[in-house]
Amino acid sequence: MKLRAQILIDIDADDFVAAADHQRRIETLLTDVKRAYDQAELVFRERRPRGLPVLTPPPPVRQGTGHLHAYEEG
Repeated sequence: MKLRAQILIDIDADDFVAAADHQRRIETLLTDVKRAYDQAELVFRERRPRGLPVLTPPPPVRQGTGHLHAYEEG
C-alpha cells in the first residue's frame, strides 16, 4: 500500500525578508521529518490571491419579439 502525507501551511508574510525567514524555519523542521522519512520533500511557493469571478448576466431570452422573416412566394 502506498500513502502520501501532506502538511499545508498558509503563511502571510509582509515582505520577501519575512518570507525567507519562514522558509528557513520550515526547512529546519524538514530536517527532523527527513530523519524519519528520507524521501520527504518541501515545496515552497508564492500564492497569489485569486480575483473574484466576473459574473455577467445571461443574455435576455428572445420570446415574442415581433421580428418576422420576409418570405418570398415561389
